[in-house]
Amino acid sequence: MRNNRRLRQVLWIAMVFVAVSVVAGWVAIGRLASATELGLQRVEESLVVAVDLADSTAASAAEVQRVVAVVGDGLGSTGESLAATRQVSANVRNLLGLVGFIGRVDDLASSLKEAEASLQGVEADLAAAQLSVQEADPILAETVRSLEAIPGEIRASVAQVKTSREQIGAQVLLWRMAMAASGIALLLLIGVVERLIADRDAMGASADQP
Repeated sequence: MRNNRRLRQVLWIAMVFVAVSVVAGWVAIGRLASATELGLQRVEESLVVAVDLADSTAASAAEVQRVVAVVGDGLGSTGESLAATRQVSANVRNLLGLVGFIGRVDDLASSLKEAEASLQGVEADLAAAQLSVQEADPILAETVRSLEAIPGEIRASVAQVKTSREQIGAQVLLWRMAMAASGIALLLLIGVVERLIADRDAMGASADQP
């Protein structure tokens, strides 16, 4: 009898511990969910800022590509203008050759020839620069395409984070329901055991009576 009484006391203490554990777990799940939701919200805010930055970067890269294309066209036009100027100079020099008996004309023809040589060197430099721009254009275009794809990828991540954050409430409810169900099941089991012990004690007391 004494042992059964102690066992019943232990069972009652166990029931108290189970109830306290369920309440503590209920509170802990809520706090964990709040912290997780806050963390996801901050991640979402950071990703939104990253989207704006990625959009600005992609727009800047596209503008750089446009400027580079304009520069390349400008280099080509300048080279063509220099070539035309050099051709005009050569034509003028040929005409001056018809009156080469005048000393000053000879000096002018020599100056034109030197100018043509300088122009030819500039044309070569411009052609090299234009070639470099043309070679860089595909690389720059690929970079722009990659940068333009980044905002969309970040927006997809923002949507996923937002969905996860919105699902936290439902997940918390499921966790709490599972914990409460487990606690109730344990309490019922302990109650059944305690009831069996009580019935056994009652039966033993009845048997001891004359």
